[in-house]
Amino acid sequence: MILSTKQQFVDCLAMNDQSQYIAKYKKLVLSSVYQPIFDSHGQIIGVEALVRIEDIERGNVRPDIFFHSDKFEFNDKMNVERLSRVIHIRNFARSKYRHLQLFLNVLPSSGQYLSLDNIESSLLSQRIKALNLNNSQLVMEVVELQVPDERQLQVAMNKLAKSGFHIAIDDFGVEASNRQRVEQLQPSIIKIDRSLMLAYMKGEPFPLMSGIHLARRVGAKLVVEGIETQPQLDAMHALHIDMYQGYYLATPKPLEVVYSDAPTEWAALGDPSCVYR
Repeated sequence: MILSTKQQFVDCLAMNDQSQYIAKYKKLVLSSVYQPIFDSHGQIIGVEALVRIEDIERGNVRPDIFFHSDKFEFNDKMNVERLSRVIHIRNFARSKYRHLQLFLNVLPSSGQYLSLDNIESSLLSQRIKALNLNNSQLVMEVVELQVPDERQLQVAMNKLAKSGFHIAIDDFGVEASNRQRVEQLQPSIIKIDRSLMLAYMKGEPFPLMSGIHLARRVGAKLVVEGIETQPQLDAMHALHIDMYQGYYLATPKPLEVVYSDAPTEWAALGDPSCVYR
């Protein structure tokens, strides 16, 4: 079963000791960390939300392994993605960064469901409005995974874009995050995978320069991921990249709670009924 109603999501929510929203799903506990994204002047323009997954029996599970692995059911991947989005948005809305942009990862396979939704009346849009955020603050990052029907993905992303969301291609240069997907989705942001930057630093400029030229042709801004040294940052500055992200600049962390939300339907979080089924 794929979670779809407000009550199903509420039943999975809880608070941890740091007053952060977390989600409990089967034997998994999901929590949020955020990595800042900087502009060319060193100012934070937004944060990327990243999920941390803990299996109560086996410990931490790497998100990339979880979403790439065939060992986990499709429905479980979809539910973990959706629950991650739920807690990410709520924790972001209670932080000092709530006036900036929030980058959220989206599985391409979500396209077949989003393509059928009325975005304006969706639970996502309702919650954004309830938290006094704007659709335009959210950047939906399509991750690099393959999808059986790229057309459905295109329909879904077009719907989100028409409702004011920004669309981004994540990890450009890896797997399905390629020129074809960029031309199909016409994103407003392209996030360059760090492998292209590393190749550039080793004297192989073509992959990175090709991505830069593509972004400029489709009118997309660029984020370079994985900045880990000053020489890398300097080299990317010299190419006039728009935005920068990486451990050298800031590590992913939970966001401190500054504002209280407390909508009534989220205030009374009991023992999640969707856990450990």
